[in-house]
Parts: sequence; structure tokens; C-alpha cells
Amino acid sequence: MKKKMMALGLAMVMTTGCLSGCGGSNSSTATEAAKTEEAKTEAAAGAAAEGAASDVDAYTVSGNMTLGTASSTGTFYYVGAAIGTAVSSAGKLNVLVQATNGSNENVAMCQSGDIDMGMGNSDALYAAYNGEMSYKEAGKQDILEVASLYDSQLHVFVNEKSGIKDIADLKGKKVCVGSQGTSYLFVNQSLLEAYGITMNDIEPFYMNYAEAAQALADGDIDAAFQTGGYPIAGIQQSAATTSFRMLPLDDKIMDTIIEGYPFITKTTIPAGTYENQANEDAVATFGYQTCLFASSKADADQVYAFVKLMMETLDSYKETNDATRQISPETIATEYIPFHPGAEKYYKEAGLLK
Repeated sequence: MKKKMMALGLAMVMTTGCLSGCGGSNSSTATEAAKTEEAKTEAAAGAAAEGAASDVDAYTVSGNMTLGTASSTGTFYYVGAAIGTAVSSAGKLNVLVQATNGSNENVAMCQSGDIDMGMGNSDALYAAYNGEMSYKEAGKQDILEVASLYDSQLHVFVNEKSGIKDIADLKGKKVCVGSQGTSYLFVNQSLLEAYGITMNDIEPFYMNYAEAAQALADGDIDAAFQTGGYPIAGIQQSAATTSFRMLPLDDKIMDTIIEGYPFITKTTIPAGTYENQANEDAVATFGYQTCLFASSKADADQVYAFVKLMMETLDSYKETNDATRQISPETIATEYIPFHPGAEKYYKEAGLLK
């Protein structure tokens, strides 16, 4: 995956060079401005690295640290709250957990300084760091990875009463394609197209977990695409009174999509994950790793303290739900984009990175 990301970065540099050579004086000015911004980012990262190089007692690092999650009915929020409570209780760092609209809003809020750290799936990190997908116009964002937490799954679900058994049956239907401001909307659109369905073939809706589940239960939509670590609380609440069916993804189609989006993996949602889930077998679907990230400007000592305390208190929150049970020393330092210096310092100290 790193090789693909490096190749993508090289291609972007070559494209920028070509445009600079064809653009005259205006292009030259833009290039100089871009170089200035890049230099500022590198300087900030260098300063953070210098701060992280000093000896730090994670249990005495103080101050407030705001963590952006997602909808209060989603897995991001439950996991973020569990970790934030554990870290705040263990030391002097006070973690403020904030509900947001998810990955892409968290990236924007990290850029503006409204939050110190955010949660996002690997699609958002990949897109923001490389300036691709939902960031093609905005360009490369100043984010660095803090931790790799757990696997989130694409849920394509329908009301069992609808009789829909396959994604190919969604043509002409009312479909929630996800939440606004998420990079996986691009993946969901590509997935529909792989089944021969364009956005013009459906009536698209954009809802969060709870809204989509309730709309399905009420018959206001026919299907919903939502991504989160199972069980998603918003779906779970409606599943207590409504029978939902998860639609499986075709294996060959998954292979085709993954070729274009290397941050995706194959995974399954077990039968019986949700009350009244109609599936008798595990459901084949996409997996996205959920990660923590921060701007390079985030305080290195605070990031270091957060990660260290998060791992040293793991036993206190690991059993919160299926998502937190996946957090482990073996996977926490899995790199999707470069690590923040504060996080990297801890991982090297703990022997999780060389």
C-alpha cells in the first residue's frame, strides 16, 4: 500500500511540474506560493519532532485536547468516548470528545485548529493526505496519523419486507448512499456503477446512521449504505423492532474496486450481529481501518501522552464494544500515512516501530 501511495505522490509531483512549465508567470507565482506553504508545513512538522524528542512523562502532561468523532449514534463516538475517558482518568491530560459529521469534517477542523485530533477511516486519511477523491479540489491536507484502531465495515442494508436480496436490484430505488462529507461516497458510487447502476438510476439520499435506519423502518427509502464498526448503534436501535437484511458484495466486484482504492480490504459482518438481522450467513463486504489523526501542528507532547495513556489503559475500555476489542499493540502502529512525531516517539519506545 505504501508503494502505491508513493507512486501516487510521484505522479502528482510530475503533473504539477508539467502544469508549471506550461503556465507562464501566473503558474510560476502559484508554484512559489505552494513551495512556501510546503515549507511552512515542513517547519511545523520539524518543530513538533523536536518537541517530541525530549523526555516526557505522559502522566504529567496537562491541558485540554479535543477529539472529533462522528454522530453520537455511531461507533466513532462510542470508541472515542471510551478512549477519552480512560486517558483523562489516567493522567492530567483532559480529553474533550466532540460529536461531528465524521471523517472529512474532522480533517477540516484539524486544519482550522477547532479540534486537536480526529477520527477517520483509511479512505479519508488516504484522500486528504494525497489530495485525492473528496480532496481533489482542496488539495493535500496537513494531517498525520496517530493510531490505527479497528476495522469499520460497509453496511448495505434493506428492510427485510422489501424483498431486495442483491445490490443489482437497487436500480430505480430510493437509496441512502451515505453521509455527506465522507470520502467513501466515491467508493459507494463506484460500487453501484460496478453493478451497472449510475447515480441517475437511483434517488440518492444522504443520512447518518440513525436517520437511515429509521427511514428504512418507515419505508421512506429502500436501501442504505453506511460505514462503521459493527454493531453501529444507530442501526442497532432500529433493528430491535425492524428486521433488516445486509446485502453481500460480489467477490469479483470487490477485487475490481480494491484495485482503484488500495486502502480497502475484504471483510465480513457476522450473521446475528444485529437483532432481527435476516442473514443466515456472514455478509461479505468492504473493510476500512478506523484511525486517529492530527495536524502536524498538534502539540507533540500531548499526542505522545495521549497514545501512551491510551495503550496503557487499554484493559479498562477494551470490552466496551466489538470495535474496541480490536485495538491491540500488534495493530495500533499500522501506518496508512506518515505518523505524527508524538505518536511515532511512543511507538518506537514501545518497540512497535523500528
